[in-house]
Amino acid sequence: MGRGVVLAGFLVVAMLACLRGAAATEYVVGDSRGWTASPNITVGYYDEWAANKTFRGGDTLKFVWNGTHNVAIVSKEDYDNCTKVISVFYGGEAFSVTFPTDANGPSYFISTVDSDCENGQKLAINVVSSAASITALSVLVLVLSSIMAMFMN
Repeated sequence: MGRGVVLAGFLVVAMLACLRGAAATEYVVGDSRGWTASPNITVGYYDEWAANKTFRGGDTLKFVWNGTHNVAIVSKEDYDNCTKVISVFYGGEAFSVTFPTDANGPSYFISTVDSDCENGQKLAINVVSSAASITALSVLVLVLSSIMAMFMN
């Protein structure tokens, strides 16, 4: 009986640890600086901001700004060239995008206001699918449940 309780406790802790790892995260782009332009940032600021983060399917990017800014979701070519595209989110002070859980690959964002993009108001990230994390969690729960059942019998 005692071993069963210990194993059950272990199973619960392991499941919670896996669920925490698979949970979606909301990132405020640029942290406290938000989505802003020169002179508040320098070219490469958003690359540095994103460099130590792992973006997964299910995560949300929240672009928060003051003043006249916008966000456009663009192709790599438009990102590289700071192309002024028509499909842009205007207005308000924030815009959020949530990636599907099976999202996988690069995503590109720019500002199309004046020369903000050329001056560094652009973001490129790589999104990793979270579907694999959910599958791994399912397998772990199955294995641990089987082990627990063996010891309880």
